[in-house]
Amino acid sequence: MNKQVTQDDVIYFIVTDRFFGKNKRVADPSDTSIHGGTLDGIIEKLDYLLELGVTTIWVTPVYENIKSHNNSEPYHYYWPLNFERVDSRLLDGTHLPESVDMSTFGSFVDLCEAKGMKVVLDMVVNHAGYGAKEHFDSSWFNVGGTDDIKKELYGLPDFNHDNPEVLDYFINNIEDWIIKGNVTNIRMDTVKHVEPKFWYYFKSQIRGEYPHVCLIGEVLYENKDDVSKLLEYQNYHDFDSIFDFPLCTALRSTLIYDESLKNWIARPRLDDEEPLGVLDDDNPGKGGYRDANMLITLLDNHDLERRIMSHARTKHPGGGAGLDLAIRVTKLCLGALFTMRGIPQIYYGTEVGLEGWKAGDDRDLRRDFPWHVIGNNNHPRQQYHKEYEIYEWTRDLIRLRKGNEALKYGTTITLWSDDLIYAFLRIATDDVALVIINNSYLRMPNPIHLDLNMSVIPKRVVKMITGGLKHWKTGQALTVQNGKMLVKVDGKTIDIFCRDVS
Repeated sequence: MNKQVTQDDVIYFIVTDRFFGKNKRVADPSDTSIHGGTLDGIIEKLDYLLELGVTTIWVTPVYENIKSHNNSEPYHYYWPLNFERVDSRLLDGTHLPESVDMSTFGSFVDLCEAKGMKVVLDMVVNHAGYGAKEHFDSSWFNVGGTDDIKKELYGLPDFNHDNPEVLDYFINNIEDWIIKGNVTNIRMDTVKHVEPKFWYYFKSQIRGEYPHVCLIGEVLYENKDDVSKLLEYQNYHDFDSIFDFPLCTALRSTLIYDESLKNWIARPRLDDEEPLGVLDDDNPGKGGYRDANMLITLLDNHDLERRIMSHARTKHPGGGAGLDLAIRVTKLCLGALFTMRGIPQIYYGTEVGLEGWKAGDDRDLRRDFPWHVIGNNNHPRQQYHKEYEIYEWTRDLIRLRKGNEALKYGTTITLWSDDLIYAFLRIATDDVALVIINNSYLRMPNPIHLDLNMSVIPKRVVKMITGGLKHWKTGQALTVQNGKMLVKVDGKTIDIFCRDVS
């Protein structure tokens, strides 16, 4: 088993305390106390995750955290007190040792990997928890900083990585987690707030001695104009992957809020003066990402403004037709996520349409997973219409992606882009897929004609296409006439044609 995150993977992000545990309670979303989700609880629910089809779980930090701050407990575990051991509140004795040694997390990884599940550990080097300064040398912290790197994030004590003692401590701490905690994949929190010197040391010492360790960076630049700042972390700081927040914004802005696909996603290529879309920044030869296929793509997470279903309900409120349309556009977003380049990441509960909003803080974005809707077969019960429909769609998309090389590894070729329609090919060595998004609310009155243009599409790929692509759901063959693909797509729908739809 390759333990490192690759393009084969589908990542499932879990806020551990809100997921499952032997003694976990369910509380109102406004509650900021610890609910009792544990690492043992994740082990308990691996069969659910495997049935969904995900291959990798990313868990929130496991360091021992402070007890509380004001009226909130650190249910998210981003307020570290001791970086050298596991927080006992994340263990319930069901599957794992109750020892808080790093090796207990290693046991968690071993149990996950024994079932074929990779693990990403969330790490923090930027800050300590509130009131935790006294547990470290006072010279380790930035004081009075005003920029993104030196200032305190939400008032949390900010480590100064220009101090060689701080650098040395955290590099050795990460090495300990790799060795004792069996860590292969790291999601690094608040990357843009850490002194750049740290990434040089990481490259030199961790990357050099442990080349198998995958480093994924959270750099929260969300707009398409921010791509040039975002890509620096992959291109120059040598991150294996970063989160593609601009694509997240693009999918939400277009598929939920009906902005122009050609302005956000990819330009039509009619002339050189057109504004670039997010996918137009994928070419490293033109100042783009070093490897866009290794970006982590997403629709929502624990920090953004709303979960994707809540965005959909904002645009399409009410019951009946409103709910049906919200489900439809959420499915459209998921279809785009699983057919576009990158490594898709699902936030826990998105697969069942879980909602959540940022309202002053993030607690509502981190609701308890609704296990009451899940049946003994690890699928939602059919009486929960919204949850059932979105889950089945997501599971089918994951299965399709895992079985098609073009969707995992393929080069993207834009065939058509206008305000309402985006059509593209994904081309791999021995595979091809055609994807068409109709972002109008109406079915196309006539089929769109997509040229098999051999100035951009190799002959062998044209042969694969004319040899027979089939609709991923209906099995209907793609119509090809006179060197053109003819497709007619329903409103707010994504159609996918593949060689293998089994």
